[in-house]
Amino acid sequence: MISVGSSAGQHPASVSHLGQMRASLINNPMRKLRVYSLLVLVTTLATSAFPGIRPSFSLDYSSWHATHVVLVVTTGTDGAFNVIESWKGDLKIGEQVVVPELRPPPDGLPISRYPTSWVEAFHGGLSERVPRQAVGSRMILFLKSGAAASVAADGTERTEGNEWQSAALFGEMKVSALWIDGDQLYCFAQLMNPGPTVLFAFEDSQDKVRRRVAEIIRVQSEVAAALAENDGARRAACLRRFHRRIPLGNVHSDILPARLLAPEELGKSGPAALPTIRGMLDDPAFADSAEALVKALLAAGGEAVGEELNNRLRQDLAFWRSTGPTLPQNWWNQDPSPHAPLRDRYSQTYQLIVALEQTNYPAARATAVELRDFWRSVPQLDDPSGLSQIAEECDKLIEKIVSSE
Repeated sequence: MISVGSSAGQHPASVSHLGQMRASLINNPMRKLRVYSLLVLVTTLATSAFPGIRPSFSLDYSSWHATHVVLVVTTGTDGAFNVIESWKGDLKIGEQVVVPELRPPPDGLPISRYPTSWVEAFHGGLSERVPRQAVGSRMILFLKSGAAASVAADGTERTEGNEWQSAALFGEMKVSALWIDGDQLYCFAQLMNPGPTVLFAFEDSQDKVRRRVAEIIRVQSEVAAALAENDGARRAACLRRFHRRIPLGNVHSDILPARLLAPEELGKSGPAALPTIRGMLDDPAFADSAEALVKALLAAGGEAVGEELNNRLRQDLAFWRSTGPTLPQNWWNQDPSPHAPLRDRYSQTYQLIVALEQTNYPAARATAVELRDFWRSVPQLDDPSGLSQIAEECDKLIEKIVSSE
């Protein structure tokens, strides 16, 4: 991932990710959405200067951030729902939940009248509207209580208010719900950027969604227990489990919110966490997280890790000296997979330079000069469409060290 807000953030690699999704959907126009991964897409594209990003349902994100997840049925009052199962939170069976944002329009139509092909749904129109289902139709709602939202917003203990908030990434209520029509689930998602957020078939069944929510609740509980650990070393060891993308023991860290939380909390664990962070940086299983782990190393160790950061940057310099001249032009787009090894290494190198800017480690000046000069000598590395950011950041590091001498 290239740094947000920079010219490299607009590199054509981002277009490759989007193009891959477009091709997949166009080649399978009746395809149902599997939206565990939509959060990854939204987060990546939102940091890549794409202005057309629209809200999309994410099962993992909404399950993680919701205070309440409930299976409900529609009633004779638009926007009012009766709870028939409570999967997360303290709502009881039979309680009524009122969500004005989920009221269908007066001329709303049932899901059976909505387009079923991707090509038709993508054009929006009817597909953008909340459907009007028959009384007794089931839905799954992912909600944050109004009281909880108030506490999070202003830091007070205020608990008044019963309004429900969306648990979705962009806070839009219709992407914080699943509609059930027969045995088929539906969600609102942006099928292609640019494009509208539309209602489309969701791949998983109700039972599978229920199991996933339960799994996320379990992992949340285990993460909370890890965060409550006072010993920095033990806390770091616990957090390490949640950052792996592959199953480890009974923890399935394909749950993105848990993976994103782990490096940040590792950094807050202090110097005692440094051995764990170093081990993760040296473990190929965490290569795709190197950028976040470098940030964690700096946060945990402060200026004292300047020498280590410089040593790691010298290792990266050796890697690029060996690899760079052999790369083809436009190598960035040769492997469009989310965790392409060369992209991950680029991200690590860039973050090491940025981290060294915050340590004022004098010996890093020579490393930065070598890396900058080498990078600019290899045309396929110093690509002005974005990859030149490495050399530019080296200039900043050199300038900062010189000014502090």
